[in-house]
Amino acid sequence: MDEALMVVSTGHGEAGKNFVNVLLKRGFAVVVLVHSEEEREQLQSLGAITVCYIQEMADRNQLPLKFVVKNAFVFENSVPQCCQDIELCHSLCPQQLYVVSSNRPHVELVYKGLGATYVIHSRSGDVSFLL
Repeated sequence: MDEALMVVSTGHGEAGKNFVNVLLKRGFAVVVLVHSEEEREQLQSLGAITVCYIQEMADRNQLPLKFVVKNAFVFENSVPQCCQDIELCHSLCPQQLYVVSSNRPHVELVYKGLGATYVIHSRSGDVSFLL
């Protein structure tokens, strides 16, 4: 099985899409979980990535069999949605879970309580330095 990085809930912001572009340019296999068809279309136009609907993953509790995911990056759209995405990621077993948040530091405790390994506060959303 191939190892892949998982990017979750990039929403309509540029930060998540830019991060996926960086991953692709560096040769990483990428699995992106999306919330909508519009988001799916936007991300598939970036290149060779696997795009899955979050609802399907929540129902099946597994990723496509060809991938093993050890690291996941959740881009915060809203606090409640981010909390759900963190819980989903843990059910899919990533070893390291990074949450990229533009909110104030107080949400860090919530996200870490749900299992985030790291919470990165970034107004620009640029987390390419993590690679």
